[in-house]
Amino acid sequence: MKFNYLVVLAMSLSVAGAYAQSDEQVLNSDPINVDGYLAERPATDHELEQIKSEIRKQKNEVQLNKQKSKGFKELSKTTEKLSETTEEYLDEKREAQKDIAEYNKKIKCLMEENPGKDCDKYVRGRRRDEVVQEVSQAQAAPVVSTAAAPAPALDGMSDVPFETIKMGVDAGVINFTSENEELRADTMGIRIESNISKRFSMSVGANYTSFTTEDFGSNMFNNMGWYSGYNNFYGNGREVQYRSFGVEFGGKFFIVQTERFRPYVGVGVGYNMANLRYTQNSSYSSNMYGVNFGNEQYKTNFATGALSLGTEVMITRSIGMNVQGSYSTGIGSSLSSTDAKNRTNNPDQRRLGQLGDEVINASALSLTAGMMVVF
Repeated sequence: MKFNYLVVLAMSLSVAGAYAQSDEQVLNSDPINVDGYLAERPATDHELEQIKSEIRKQKNEVQLNKQKSKGFKELSKTTEKLSETTEEYLDEKREAQKDIAEYNKKIKCLMEENPGKDCDKYVRGRRRDEVVQEVSQAQAAPVVSTAAAPAPALDGMSDVPFETIKMGVDAGVINFTSENEELRADTMGIRIESNISKRFSMSVGANYTSFTTEDFGSNMFNNMGWYSGYNNFYGNGREVQYRSFGVEFGGKFFIVQTERFRPYVGVGVGYNMANLRYTQNSSYSSNMYGVNFGNEQYKTNFATGALSLGTEVMITRSIGMNVQGSYSTGIGSSLSSTDAKNRTNNPDQRRLGQLGDEVINASALSLTAGMMVVF
């Protein structure tokens, strides 16, 4: 019995060993292609497997670095956006706090029975009943911390006389037209203006005007044959230089009132001091007839009256433009005048006086434009 058990055990071990050997042969056998042929098994060893493992590891690192780089770029963009929104938030906060402080200060001034000078801009020029009514409303309602004080209109005008001050600088051209002359001059000026009411204002200003022209009448054929020394047989003329400085007082009536455009009509009177001289002014004389040429100069003072039409264009509450067209002419003749030479013995001195009178009584059309600042 025991012998039979040993025989069976030996046979089982033999069969198991055969199966194990068969499995090992199958695992170690060459791979078979799909078409039934044997495929070559690639050669490898431990070092090669380590290299392949390192390559796979580095490829993974490359992918990770790309993802990290993309993440940092996105983080940078979101950080920049956060900075912009934070700055905008802080600006809005400061502006709101400023408006709140201004509003609270105004309410405090309105509630005081005898406000100080620092409250003038809130209560000056207002009727007592309006102040009392606003104080009552302020006492009845709580202070609203989110509302800003109402902004003043862009027209820059006030109902309180002489409260609004404007300063302007203008430049443009003037065309003088008379019976015998048509001349073009450049002009520029500065003015200070203040309101009388919301529709009327008054101003005072100064202006400077200049032009040059040629006197073709002073050649040898137009001075009874006396050659002046400045002209030749081809009719060249002496160049005349005109310079004028004046002050003007004016008033405006504003036709309509809008926030940006304020068309107006105006009137003004001015006082001008003018000087005419030849630019070629060396001294020449004719010994035969005693006629002198050179060093001629004419000075005159005269008054003018003007009508104007224009508009103010407000860009901000305190900065604007002014465009104006004007017609002006002399009021009467010159108030006073002086000649550098005797007109009897100096024909060109007489011509300067005639030209000065022409300018004084000429019809002057001007077009000017400039900037102004409202205080």
